[in-house]
Amino acid sequence: MEIEKLEEILSSYKIIKPKYRGKDIENKSLPFMLSTFRKLIKNGIPPTQDEFIKNFKISFPDLNYKGMTSRLKRAYLSYIREYHLGYLLRKFFRKVIYDEKIDIAGVDYIVYYRGRKFNIHAFVNTENGKYWRNVKNGRHRFRGNHIDLPIDLDKGKRCGKLILYTEQHIEFLKSEMDRIIREKALLKKSAQKITRKCRNKAR
Repeated sequence: MEIEKLEEILSSYKIIKPKYRGKDIENKSLPFMLSTFRKLIKNGIPPTQDEFIKNFKISFPDLNYKGMTSRLKRAYLSYIREYHLGYLLRKFFRKVIYDEKIDIAGVDYIVYYRGRKFNIHAFVNTENGKYWRNVKNGRHRFRGNHIDLPIDLDKGKRCGKLILYTEQHIEFLKSEMDRIIREKALLKKSAQKITRKCRNKAR
């Protein structure tokens, strides 16, 4: 499915914004939410918000906390945004990887660019979004090239009642990748220069 078709489908989805934010439920780790969302994707088409919430509650009836519905609504918006981002990334990069292992490791997508591997972290550029991004840093020992890809909701692409990533975010991502590649090339060149000096002194 092309990204244009996905956006057409998403623009018709009924979205209800969450109103309640409870401390207890917001801080609980509920990994079943993402697996429920991904299980409901059929032929590339993600579930509606209502389908996601109803299925989760049927599957996990014991998780009946105060504010659970609002937490599910909020999670759904994030999952849809990241799912659409995958289509956007595949439009501009040849090799884009997502699987459960990557998610468990705290990374949203892996993208290969100019022969290098980059780990992408997608989140909303709000205090809450930045808080959970920092939580990931505490939970995981990240190695390699990692790039944050925050989205300001007032600058995203409106698709019905959803706000999604844009091609401008991809331009930012590429500029960050190019910057990292340049910096590492300079460090390598500098290290080689120091090594040559040391060898010459040793002669």
